[in-house]
Amino acid sequence: MFFIGIFGIQNKERLIREFDNIICPTCGRLSRAEFIEYCTYFHFFFIPLFKWNRKYYLRLRCCGSLYESDGEYAADIIRGSEIDFGRLRKLGATGGYCPNCGNFVNPGYNFCPYCGTKL
Repeated sequence: MFFIGIFGIQNKERLIREFDNIICPTCGRLSRAEFIEYCTYFHFFFIPLFKWNRKYYLRLRCCGSLYESDGEYAADIIRGSEIDFGRLRKLGATGGYCPNCGNFVNPGYNFCPYCGTKL
């Protein structure tokens, strides 16, 4: 979080939709999945004014696998479409989680913003 007086820039993770009874393509187990939006936003007195750098991820609870979606397919999922793993891109082996503290970390980061561990 970056804060100057009454303005600031902050990252935010928002749960958009949950899916029940999804077969995980990584481990093959029946699991639940969360479709999340990760973005950076500018705020004034902690009221968000505008967002940028939006990224959409599907996180599976069974093994922690993380898949990235493009904006077009994310709009389809938000409107109610079912999951098609062929249109998602699997991210690295860490699954977007810090191995030290377990928090979700943007896959573009080299260090965990929560505990400082090198990823």
